[in-house]
Amino acid sequence: MNKSESDPIAVTADASADSPVPSLVARLYAESSLAVRRKLVASLLGVTGPLALAALADGGFARFLLRSSSSRLAVTLEDARRVTEVQVLALARYAWEASPQVFARLAQMLQSEDPTLLRSLTGALFLLALGMRARDKRIDR
Repeated sequence: MNKSESDPIAVTADASADSPVPSLVARLYAESSLAVRRKLVASLLGVTGPLALAALADGGFARFLLRSSSSRLAVTLEDARRVTEVQVLALARYAWEASPQVFARLAQMLQSEDPTLLRSLTGALFLLALGMRARDKRIDR
C-alpha cells in the first residue's frame, strides 16, 4: 500500500527529541491553503543555511540554493504545491533544533493568515505544545 500525502505522520521517539511541535507543524502544513503553506515554508527556511538546504529531506530543498541570492529565500505557490508534508517535517525538525523561537513567529503568522487553522485539533495541540515549552523554560530559570 502506498503512503499518500494526506496520511498522518506518526510521531516516533526520535521525532526531534521530546517535542511534538515539528510533527504538528507538518500536519498544519497539510491542512493549510497554498498561501499559508508558502509562508510556513518560507519561515522555516529562514533558519537554514546552504548546507542544510542541500541535505534536508534528501535534497528536497536544494532547489532553493539557486534562488538564494538575497538574504531571504523566495518561496512560490508552485514550491508550496510541490513540498510534501514529510519534507516539511524534516525542515521543522531541523528548525526546532536550530532556532525554536521561529515557531512562536509561525503561530503569530497562522493567527493572522488563517485563525481557523489554529482552532482545529492540530492547531490547538500546536499552541498547547508551544505553551508548555514556554512554561518549562520559565520554570527552568
